Amino acid sequence: MIALDFSSGFALYIFVWFIILTFLWSRELWRDKIYDWALSEGHVCICDNCRFAFLIKPGESVARCSKCNEMCTIRKRY
Repeated sequence: MIALDFSSGFALYIFVWFIILTFLWSRELWRDKIYDWALSEGHVCICDNCRFAFLIKPGESVARCSKCNEMCTIRKRY
C-alpha cells in the first residue's frame, strides 16, 4: 500500500477536483461555441397578416411567410 499522509492526500484531492472542474469548464466553453447561433446572419421578419416571426437572409427585400404563405415586404431599418 502507498503511504500517504493527510496533507498530501488533501492536496491530491484538491488537485484532482481542480483538473475535473477545468475539464468541465473548457468543455462547456467549447459546447457554447459549437451550438451558438447568431441572429446577425439574418433578420427577423414579422408577417403583417398572421404576426408570425421568421428569419430571412440578409439582402432580401421580399419574403414569403412560412405559416400563412403571404408575401411580406422587408422595410429597411437604419
